[in-house]
Amino acid sequence: MREDVRRRRAWLAHRRDDRRRRAPRDAGRRARRPGRARAAAARRGDLRRPPARADTRTRSRDQAARDRGRGGGAGGPRELAGRGGAAPRRGERHPAAPRTATASAAGRAPTTGEHDDEAGLPRPDGDDLVGPIAAAVERLDDSYVAVQGPPGTGKTYVGSHVVARLVRQGWKVGVVAQSHAAVENMLRAVVGTAGVPADLVAKKRAGDGPSPTAVCAELDGAALAAFATEPGPRVVGGTAWDFAAGRLPERTLDLLVVDEAGQFSLASTIAVGRAARRLLLLGDPQQLPQVSQGAHPEPVDRSALGWLADDHGVLVDSLGYFLPLSRRMHPHLAAAVSRLSYEDRLGAHPVAAARHLDGVAPGIEQVLVEHTGNAVRSAEEAAEVVRQVERFLGRAWTDEHGDVRPLGPRDVLVVAPYNAHVWEVRSALAAAGHPDVEVGTVDGLQGREAAVVVVTLAASSGRDVSRGLGFLLSRQRVTVAVSRARWAAVVVRAPGLTDHLPGTPRGLEELGAFLGLCSPPTPARTGPTPA
Repeated sequence: MREDVRRRRAWLAHRRDDRRRRAPRDAGRRARRPGRARAAAARRGDLRRPPARADTRTRSRDQAARDRGRGGGAGGPRELAGRGGAAPRRGERHPAAPRTATASAAGRAPTTGEHDDEAGLPRPDGDDLVGPIAAAVERLDDSYVAVQGPPGTGKTYVGSHVVARLVRQGWKVGVVAQSHAAVENMLRAVVGTAGVPADLVAKKRAGDGPSPTAVCAELDGAALAAFATEPGPRVVGGTAWDFAAGRLPERTLDLLVVDEAGQFSLASTIAVGRAARRLLLLGDPQQLPQVSQGAHPEPVDRSALGWLADDHGVLVDSLGYFLPLSRRMHPHLAAAVSRLSYEDRLGAHPVAAARHLDGVAPGIEQVLVEHTGNAVRSAEEAAEVVRQVERFLGRAWTDEHGDVRPLGPRDVLVVAPYNAHVWEVRSALAAAGHPDVEVGTVDGLQGREAAVVVVTLAASSGRDVSRGLGFLLSRQRVTVAVSRARWAAVVVRAPGLTDHLPGTPRGLEELGAFLGLCSPPTPARTGPTPA
């Protein structure tokens, strides 16, 4: 530890000396470029920002990028609020701002209705959230509603039934997501579960050809736009390009549903929002961020729901709804995940408590395995994973319907942080005669679930961790990993992994949250038992 302190002090001294050597040169540059001083004064509010064209001629590309990151350049939230002056505070509307759903979301403005005397959002009376959310969408006035749904809380069910209710009233609705698979999943629920006629639904055909599991017509971009503009109710699905492109006229749709909005960037949300008068943002900011990274400046590089949540575990009530009951996780497991990421507001539905695995306690268990010198793979942990899997296989598993059967290989998931460790664990399981047990990274298994999940972390200590301890013990990654489980999650790790003290307050907070995850659970909360 003392050696680490000496190295850090030496590094800080080197940086200080380097700044002193560069100070005269930087001062000369600033003197030769008066536009920098003018831009800085504008950001302080000392003078009005000049027009964009003159502004970009007098500032460097790097400075313009920094301004956009603060919300002051083209495409930032301040740009949405109108040029000149400071960005609006939360809940305020800039006098020059256009009244659009995307402007409201970018400004984190509370959801607004058609009439000024409408106070707040309709609140649920009991377990039904479809009715209040649909009513909130109906009364939107160029605004948005956000719905945060943790794992297993029924985001797709709620979204599809809200869409069906609005289609019955003659609305045109769009569904957009990061991938064609996610769009198809929502449309399958709209048609198959919520009962919207398939002839009113169409989807953009993917680049690799028609989907064998499609439940509606698949069209090219021009045909999809023509279908959306035909008279009568319609549901159209596609990716961001299909709604941002000019072939679909602005405000064609009454509502645009952004599925997996915890992965959909704010920049993409602003781009696709032109196609609709209202936005319904479905997702969970506590899941992993967007799977494809765009080159966007801060803050529009964040996900739409991540921007609205603003580093809180749960959305504030004025911005939307939180789905509070998980039908996937047992109450003990849901309590631990709730404590980790959802401000202790997530409970379990009674259906989750009806399941049972014979001889295994529900919740999160920790298994410590001694090893040293491992960074991205561990043969010792792979051997322990095999022992844990064999401990569960064959036990009597009772599902929510009361049916009893032996727990099989497909009822167990193994989550590893690195591809190298995935291959290590797969090889160990195959050698032990269990090749059908699925092993993957957190990113690859997001959206999956199983009765039991084994999480293995591979690294021997905090200093050995590839990509840093903040990556390995990220609250989002840990949340996604353990919330794949219905009954129990087992965390396999080296005892030295948590002996390292992080160098930042955020890292220290993440480490504390991980250590608290395996502490004795608080009394489990469940929803009301059905009559």
